[in-house]
Formats: sequence, structure tokens, C-alpha cells
Amino acid sequence: MEKRAYVIVTDSTTDMGAKYYEENNVRFIGMHYTIDDEEYVQYSDKDMDIRDFYNKVRAGSMPKTSQVAYEDAYNLFEEIVKEGKDIFYLSFSGALSGSYQTLTLVAKDIMEKYPNSTVKVVDSISACGGEGFLLHHCVTRRDQGADLDELVEYAEVIKYNTIPLFTVMDLNPLHRGGRLSKASAVFGTMLGIKPVLYFNDKGQLLPYTKVRGRKQSLDAMAKQMKEKYKPGENEEIFINDGDAREDAEYLGKLIMKMMPDVKKVRYGHIGADLITMCSMLRIPVCMHNVPEDQIYRPAAWNAFGMDKEGQDYRACQA
Repeated sequence: MEKRAYVIVTDSTTDMGAKYYEENNVRFIGMHYTIDDEEYVQYSDKDMDIRDFYNKVRAGSMPKTSQVAYEDAYNLFEEIVKEGKDIFYLSFSGALSGSYQTLTLVAKDIMEKYPNSTVKVVDSISACGGEGFLLHHCVTRRDQGADLDELVEYAEVIKYNTIPLFTVMDLNPLHRGGRLSKASAVFGTMLGIKPVLYFNDKGQLLPYTKVRGRKQSLDAMAKQMKEKYKPGENEEIFINDGDAREDAEYLGKLIMKMMPDVKKVRYGHIGADLITMCSMLRIPVCMHNVPEDQIYRPAAWNAFGMDKEGQDYRACQA
């Protein structure tokens, strides 16, 4: 029995851009977000210019986002299966959004209504450049002739070999999002703390390290990549930035210097959906990468315990 053709579908959190999706025959669902009481849809005629979005966030506007809507996914899936094609869907991390759960429900409902169809939903356990990197490799494998089952098997393996890292320049959006206390943001900013985070194998965002200074955070990401990468398997890497291309290019050049087998760096931006997610992270800020005699602790912090590191952590959470 001849296997049906299939379509690769993803959500706009891959941040590959409308041109990439069109040129590579990838369908996508644009994520909805709201800023200043106006609703937008990524990579559509209802989207906002990304630089305008960055400027609004810098000015203090707080964006809000929502997961993939059941209706949007159902309508797109139904359109594809009516064309006689199956679906491979690469989803935003299920640990950070309810989108993956929604999509698995839509897949189930579509296959019940159209018994001859097959819809496979893969949790990327990632986002932005990490999810885009995985998408790009899936597109390459599809073009090499992989059928639907082979592509699913491939994606489920390589997603655990993809380690996205990122850092933030400004802690204040984290505070405004309600996930970082004011004390953490203030003290972290005063000390120049720059957390470096990564996606673990469950798709959760966790701190990798904390350093002082922007350049040090970029250096830390390059160092981590060198420790983890496999020579000969990383000819192309992805670097996405939130309106910080100069920093991105510094990191790209550093990586190519440290890892000569990296031949190409693909630069992109961080879309509105992940910028919004960054505003909702909870990142405790520890001050113990400065000399002990330079740390000022108010007497009131004694109420949070006598162990110094735990005391600082609990005080900043309060």
C-alpha cells in the first residue's frame, strides 16, 4: 500500500519567518499576542513590525500571549487532510505552553472524523532558534525522502541532541511579568547579573549559570556549546536575537573561532511569543559571584534564615 503524502506544520514560535515557511512548503499557525490592548497574529497581515514590538516592550508595555487555538488548528488540519495528505506537526515546548496538549486533542478529533488520515504531533521541547533548528533538520530529512513515520522517529531522537541556550540583557521585564521579585531585579541589575538559561530534556527552562556582564554571558554560551557539541555534526548553527544583532554576531564569530567545523551561522530574531514568555520566567538571582565583603545584607534579612545563600534566595523571593 502506497503511503500518503504529508505536510510539515508548525507554530510561529519556530521564528523562521514567513519567507522560510513558503520556500520550504511548511504550513504554520500564527500565535496570537496582545500588547497595549491590541491583538496581533505572528507572520500575518495582522502582525506588528518586530522592531516596533521591541520598542514597546522597552518602553514598559507588557505583552500577553495565548496558546494555539483549537479552532485555528482544527481548520488547518481539516483543510490538509481533505487534500488527501497526512500531517507532521512540530510543536512549541509542552512544558511552557498548553499548545502541545491542544494539538494532540485536535489530532485525535481529526483522525476520528477522517479515519484514513494520520496526524503526528511532536513536542519539540524547545522554542525559537531551538525549535527552528529542529524544524530545519526535519525539512532536510523530508526532502531526502523520509516518510511520515521515519520523520517522527528522526525528530524524537534529534530533539534530545539540541540544546538551546539564551540570556537576557534586562531583568526588569521579568519583574514586570510577575515572575521575578522587585528585589531580585533591583539587586541583579545593580550587580550586572546576566542569567544564562537552557531547555532541559523535558522542555523546561532552567538556569545554566549566572555571570556578571553581558559579554561574559555570551562567552558562557559559547563555552557551553563547545562542551556539548559533536565535531562534524554542527556545520550550521542558529542564533536568534531580540534586537541585539551586534551581540549575536559577536557570539557567532566567537563560536566559529572556537569550533572551526561550524561553517555557517543563520541569524534570526526572537519573535513576540517568546519575548512574552521571557517576561514570565522565574529566575532567582544569587549574588554570590561577588566577594563576600562587598555584599550588603539588611538586618531584616535575618528573618529569612541564617544560611547566607539560602537567606538571599528567600529574601529575593519575598
